[in-house]
Amino acid sequence: MPYMDHNSLIISKEVDAYLKRKPYVQEAIEKEIVNYSALSRKIAKDIGEVSFEAVKSALIRNSKQIIRDKKEREKKVIKLLNQANFYIMNKIATIHHNSPIDIESIANSKTPSGCMYFTKENIALKSKYKKIEYGFAIIHIKNPKEIEETPGVTAFLLSTLASENINIYHIMDCREDTFLVIKEYEAPLAFETLAKSLKIS
Repeated sequence: MPYMDHNSLIISKEVDAYLKRKPYVQEAIEKEIVNYSALSRKIAKDIGEVSFEAVKSALIRNSKQIIRDKKEREKKVIKLLNQANFYIMNKIATIHHNSPIDIESIANSKTPSGCMYFTKENIALKSKYKKIEYGFAIIHIKNPKEIEETPGVTAFLLSTLASENINIYHIMDCREDTFLVIKEYEAPLAFETLAKSLKIS
């Protein structure tokens, strides 16, 4: 690490703290789409009474570290997900109910607003429940155990699918199992997008 005087070190810490409070700015830095001069002027104004040049120097230095850290995280996530098994289940229905129900399901979740069940459409059609939606698919990812100690996996999956405007209607994580609920017609594109990003095809 290059030598920094006391004032430069303080400004660097203030810039680092500023970036941590602005996750959307960090994301832009990670994608390398930031205008450093414009952002430095904004930070210098928000921090107050500091040199624009000192802020820009600190911003560029911190940004390089943010980009390195992001690439390292992605490398670990991709390596982990390449050990996972991916499955797609189509003809899925969702059932929302205020309380737990007795129905054969692939996965379910309980929140303060009620219970969600994900089941095959033919099972839902035979049920007596009213709050049923059809036309979904589930991407089931069976992960290695190391996923519990690896940050950024869910964020990687969501941002990868979001890059193709694929909406995740529901996500469930339980130990090594990850379930992504999407519209059925988007399942082929979703799998192709994940395959490209993870090189699993």
